[in-house]
Amino acid sequence: MKIGILTFHSQLNYGGVLQCWALQTALEKLGHDVVVIDRWQDKNNSWLEKGYDEYSMFQWIKFLVRSAMGLGNIHQWLRVRRTKRFFAAHLRLTPYHLFDWKDAPKELGIDMFVVGSDQVWHCGDWGDPRVYLLEGAPEIPAIAYAASFGMTELPQEFVDLFKRGLSKFKAISCREAEGVEICRQLGFDATHVVDPTLLAWGEDAETLPSGTKRRELVCYFLSVRIDDHIAALESFARKNKCRVSVFMDEAYWLPFPKNRAAIKGYVRGLRNRLSLDIRIMDSAGPAEFLYAFKRAKWVVSDSFHALMFSICYGCDPRIIKPSSPSRQKMFARINEFAAHAKGSLIVNSVQDALDSFANGEKVVFDRDWRSARRTASLSWLRSKLTPNS
Repeated sequence: MKIGILTFHSQLNYGGVLQCWALQTALEKLGHDVVVIDRWQDKNNSWLEKGYDEYSMFQWIKFLVRSAMGLGNIHQWLRVRRTKRFFAAHLRLTPYHLFDWKDAPKELGIDMFVVGSDQVWHCGDWGDPRVYLLEGAPEIPAIAYAASFGMTELPQEFVDLFKRGLSKFKAISCREAEGVEICRQLGFDATHVVDPTLLAWGEDAETLPSGTKRRELVCYFLSVRIDDHIAALESFARKNKCRVSVFMDEAYWLPFPKNRAAIKGYVRGLRNRLSLDIRIMDSAGPAEFLYAFKRAKWVVSDSFHALMFSICYGCDPRIIKPSSPSRQKMFARINEFAAHAKGSLIVNSVQDALDSFANGEKVVFDRDWRSARRTASLSWLRSKLTPNS
């Protein structure tokens, strides 16, 4: 069967890109011909391109000057380049792209939509779920795999939209139990499944040979300010004779030194970039990000997908409890895994995580629970992709 994945792939966020690749990989392992529908998150694809594709000659000159001063531009540009290179090597994108369904060709060249994973049905705080609810899409059979709402309840103004949209799916599965409950309240059956990263790499932790882990700490921060924790990370690196690699969702911008306060911030930022104990990896692409988890011993993050890759590759993770209301709404997906872990998976701060490692504490997940969830999720996906399902 020719399957078209519809998800959040056209962006720089590591989890968003890699969950798409994971779902593509899982579907291919089930014997299907798979493409990723190249849906842009805005009309200029700025979630991925960051505007570099539209630079004028003057802007490129300014870019080169700022880059020579270490002001961050070159690192984000490199990340864009490496992410696009990952797309070319690993994602089977459609030859067309679209922002809205009115931009789509008459023939999509697929037999079925698979919508998900990630927060394709998030609404209210950002984004518009209409495209992912197939409003205005060609009449092609569709299922949802591990679709996420990223919230505990659906805003009332979206109820009618979701009732129309969910009726287009012949089968629905959600990544979080709260998503299953939202579907039930709307009158639709849904199944609780795992994120596709656990489908594609779910057995890696068992097959990695012992002794392959380096003494390396990987940090991946979505909303944590790295400057607030450099000293603590350097201290941890020296005491444990290990390397620390820090990934961030955005580039590590240095302030332009136009006044005394900015000069201090600029000097501090340059010093952080030149640290012998910490590598700031804001130019890394998805491949470099994934490899870091493969070799790391410890992980500190506020990211759900950092937790997934920690599980896949047998790392010892600590997840920081979010402080922002928008991210607190999404935390149920992490609490579900914390309930099946021995040890303090969830911590209040970076320092709490480092103290936990220093005290020799370890987080261990229930393998039987994880294996059963993975097997059931694959079974659900396989059954819904048969012609008569």
